[in-house]
Amino acid sequence: MVKYTFKCADVGMDCGFEIVNAGSEDELLEALKSHAKMSHGLTSIPPDLVNKIKQNIKKSGKYYFACSSVGMDCGFEIKAASSEQELLEELMAHAKMSHGLTSIPQDTLNKIKQNIKVM
Repeated sequence: MVKYTFKCADVGMDCGFEIVNAGSEDELLEALKSHAKMSHGLTSIPPDLVNKIKQNIKKSGKYYFACSSVGMDCGFEIKAASSEQELLEELMAHAKMSHGLTSIPQDTLNKIKQNIKVM
């Protein structure tokens, strides 16, 4: 099951507040609304800050990716990587060894990131 974590410091706030293991992004954002009001005096969180917050929410769980999800017919899968970074490093090794790539093109990398699943 995916868990969500966020720290105010991740968006430049001089604040030690963090939420760990929220069950959903919505749950995390609701908790942040209360915190923003009580600790930062905000009656609402501006849309640009909400976007920045969403970009800095960390997901924890096991990361999964299959090459078939981006149209590759090689059968390669990564199951239970501990982070997106670990998954991408393992995928790069696969791309070099099996597909002869020295780097993954940016458009393909974007597709890959859109198809990574967290379980």
